[in-house]
Amino acid sequence: MSLAHGLLIVWSSLARLARVGELSRRSRGQRGSSCSQKVLVVKASHVVPFVLASVVAAGSAFADAGALNPDAYNLSAALDREVAPTGRSLEIAVGGGYTQGAGGAGSAGQLEDLTGAGGTAEVQLGLRVTPTFSIAGYGTLARFQAGETALTGGRAHAATAGLQAAWHARESRSIDPWVSVGAGWRGLWLSPKDAASTAVHGIELLRLQLGVDYRISPSVAITPVIGASASVFLVENGPMTELSSIADKQLNLYGFTGLLGRFDIGG
Repeated sequence: MSLAHGLLIVWSSLARLARVGELSRRSRGQRGSSCSQKVLVVKASHVVPFVLASVVAAGSAFADAGALNPDAYNLSAALDREVAPTGRSLEIAVGGGYTQGAGGAGSAGQLEDLTGAGGTAEVQLGLRVTPTFSIAGYGTLARFQAGETALTGGRAHAATAGLQAAWHARESRSIDPWVSVGAGWRGLWLSPKDAASTAVHGIELLRLQLGVDYRISPSVAITPVIGASASVFLVENGPMTELSSIADKQLNLYGFTGLLGRFDIGG
């Protein structure tokens, strides 16, 4: 018996008890007080045990875990549920987050002195080849706060573009961890206020991302992600020079954390 059913029985029993009280009041006017009290006692003696039994039945139904949905209070089961694997489809991902870099930027100096924390936006366009494997092209744009040695009012922007491959670990579950590896191009533009800008370009040697898709529908997922990349700037174009090779090529590192929205089309 469910809790709702038990409460309905209790309510019906109380209504019947109230009806008995009404009958007793009518009896009091017709037969006298002693007779009405007797009717009330006799009828109530029939109803009260039934009410108590109904309360016990309702309490038992509420306490019985088998009478409820076994997953109703199982948060992990509700979140990490079985889903149909994503088939061969076009994948689009858009997102953004926090990024910051450190390392050499040619004759301009060190990244940690020239730029501070920044915000970045990212777009990915790819193909889900199998439920566990996908390939995609990526592009990012970022803007950084001015570093300690940058002129007040200056600006710093960066961009990347390249190719990556991703492997999904739990393609048939709503919570699906994945890892991606890629490589491509990186550019950085430093623009001091009231001065000529400097641009450096190089190779993004390795771009590594770790994320967890949470599929809110068969074709839509929300993904918290962290990542890092290693790059080397190869050429620069400064205020006093044309595009030229950087003599002191240094490795630079960028970190990233943020959110992506992933959309599968035609799967």
